[in-house]
Formats: sequence, structure tokens, C-alpha cells
Amino acid sequence: MDDLLVERIRADMAYEFQRTAPPEGFPAFHDIATERHTSDAFHDLEREHLWSKTWVIAGRLEDVPNPGDYFTFDKLGVPLLVVRGTDDVVRCFYNTCQHRGAPVVRDERGSARRLRCQYHSWTYEVDGGTLVAVPDERDFVDLDWEQRCLPRASCDAYGGFVFVNLDLDADPLVDWIGPLAEMLDPFRGSELREVYRETRIVPCNWKVTAEAFLEVYHFKHIHSHGGVSVLDNRGAAMGLYPNGHSRMITPFSAQHAARMGMADWDDWRPIDHRPFASITGVPNMASCTSSAVSIFPNVIIPLGPIGFPINVFWPIDKGTTLLEWIYYGLPPEGQDRFDPDDLPEHWKTRRDGYNSIMAEDERNMAPMQRSMESPALRGIPINYQERRIWHLHEEIDRVIGVENVPEKWRMSPVLQPYVET
Repeated sequence: MDDLLVERIRADMAYEFQRTAPPEGFPAFHDIATERHTSDAFHDLEREHLWSKTWVIAGRLEDVPNPGDYFTFDKLGVPLLVVRGTDDVVRCFYNTCQHRGAPVVRDERGSARRLRCQYHSWTYEVDGGTLVAVPDERDFVDLDWEQRCLPRASCDAYGGFVFVNLDLDADPLVDWIGPLAEMLDPFRGSELREVYRETRIVPCNWKVTAEAFLEVYHFKHIHSHGGVSVLDNRGAAMGLYPNGHSRMITPFSAQHAARMGMADWDDWRPIDHRPFASITGVPNMASCTSSAVSIFPNVIIPLGPIGFPINVFWPIDKGTTLLEWIYYGLPPEGQDRFDPDDLPEHWKTRRDGYNSIMAEDERNMAPMQRSMESPALRGIPINYQERRIWHLHEEIDRVIGVENVPEKWRMSPVLQPYVET
């Protein structure tokens, strides 16, 4: 995140504060069809085309620190296995023995020199998934060992996170992340470690949860305390990136800026975050604004100088979502990780504060889903402040294939001129 980008964001905020309407020529949005959140048919389209072709976060590199270390991952609707090979390369295989379909490994995480199915002991290498042992081979006629290797999925790492993609022909992860990296790289994700995690089952479509974090139009209405809002949504500066990614930088309200010792919303001065350890090289903007990015399709990251949570939304069915948030920070000096059962007091306070904000958002989600399923809501109007939501839906259609989406549910592709490359 260079100085030119920071100053461009500052100028965008100033423009947002003074504008009286959307920019001249900005397109009018038609209503988003409620069926995109409520229908079995659209959920099935996403399951078949979206989740099978998209890079998603499966874990962290420190989850597999040594050769043979593995963890399982089941959130894409198929059982997967991520393992570090003897060559130090992290790969992803389907956790499905090619004999009778039993899991190759049953534990959520572990370590093995070879991957041996516990049903009939068919055995595979941890490097290429090559089949190397079949008990009673004599009883198989013309067994083609090369055709019985463990099937692979695409696997790569970025910022310490392990990404997987069921599409073996997927674009390289670094190309898919693209210019979003200018926002992510300064926060040194590979140096951070998990502080704590929370999991909720929420009775709503996964996009209802994602959309809650793609705008601050709602912020002063549900996150104000004592009549004071931390953020001023009128100055939110947004950027749209290729592949459905985006950013949103929101200035502090006048009251909160004063509380932080700032002269005004754009007084982006150094802030002392002790006793937290701060990430070196992070622009002051991250301390003096709410700086958030989205990684398509299901990750929101509120970036900060002491670390960040990742909010992740996994569809269980059309009306149920697994909501996770996992906070990452620099571990205490002299330690390589956090002990979630013995967090420092300042991290406990941070945890409780963030969980409270998440609870305020979560309270809206189930009622919204019920209302979306009502005939009273004929469509979902989206405004200029909410354009990141439109950007998400446009990309969903592109990945599914516009021709596969019923015409009455399609998104008009109008935001391409506003995408930064």
C-alpha cells in the first residue's frame, strides 16, 4: 500500500463527504432478485458452479509445519485433505480412497509418512498421492495403479493462508488475488498467528451474512452506543477489484476522532497501540480509519495495525450459514503462538469487543432471511454506498456462467468501468 494509494483514498473520502448525489453517469441499479437468497435453484447453481471453481481459504501454513502433517477440510461439500509433502510443498487431495471410497485419513489433523486408508490399507504417497500399496493385489484383475492415485485439487498459499480450488485449471492464486495484494501485503499475514476463533450457525443465506460487511450504510443504526457512532459512513471510500474483491475505507466520526487524539477525520497520525504488538510498516491510515477488504466470495477482513479477524461465510443450505471469525495477531514476545485458554488481558478485551460487534450484526440476519422469503419483498434495491454488494453478485453470475442463471435473476454487468486494475 504505497503513499499514492493512501492519498488517493484520502481524496476519495473528501469527495464522498462533499458529494450530493452519486457520481455523474453512475448507473442505476435494478432490484436484486430475492430468489438469489431464497431459492433452491440458485443455491444449487452456486453449489455446482461457484464453490467448485473458486479459491477459498482452507487453513494456515502453520497447520502443516512439517512433512507429512495434514488437516482435513469439508466446507466445499466434498472431503478434502491438505498435506505437506516430503518436498515441503503443500498439496490438496480428495480424502477419498480409490478402492471403496473410505476416507484416507479420519482425524481432523495429524501426521503420517504415508496416507493409508484405515478400511483396507490402500496406501498413497504424501507427495503426489501416488498409490504405492494394495493388500492382496493378486485378487484384482488388471488393476491400473496409475489410474487409482488420489485425485487432486488446486492448492496454493498467500499471506500465510492455504487456499484450495476444486478446479485444476484455475488461474494461479497470485493472479486471482491481483491488485488486492496492495491492500493485504503490508499486514504481513504470514507472520501472524491465530488469537481465537468463534463459530456460529446462522439461519440465513450465506450472502445475507456477507452483505452485512460490504457496506457501512447500516453502521450508525445498529452499532452506535450512547448515541455515538465510531464511524462516519458519509465518507466511506470504496474500491472494486477484479474477480469480485473489493475494499472499503471508512473515516472515524468526529467524536471518535477526537477520542483518538486526532484533529479531524483525515489527521492520520501515528497511534500508540501498546500493550498490543504492532505490525511494522502498516500505514497510519489503518489506525485512523476502518480499513476492510473482501476476498471473493466469502471472506471479509477488517485490517488493523495489530492484526485482523477474518470473517468467513460457508453455505450449509439455502437458508443456513456457518459463520466463522478468526482473529490473527503477532504472538507474545518469545512465543510462536497464542494460547487461547490463557490470552493476555488486552486480547481478552479485544475479543469481547469484537464479539459484541459481531453479535449486533448477527441479530439482523435471521429476521432478514425470513423477510426475504415473504412475498412482501418484491426485490432488493441497492444504493451507491452498497455497490460492493452489487459487485459481489455480478461476479457470482460470471463464475456460475451468465447463461446458466435464469434471466429474471441475472445481474446487469454495469460496474466494470469502475473496477481498478
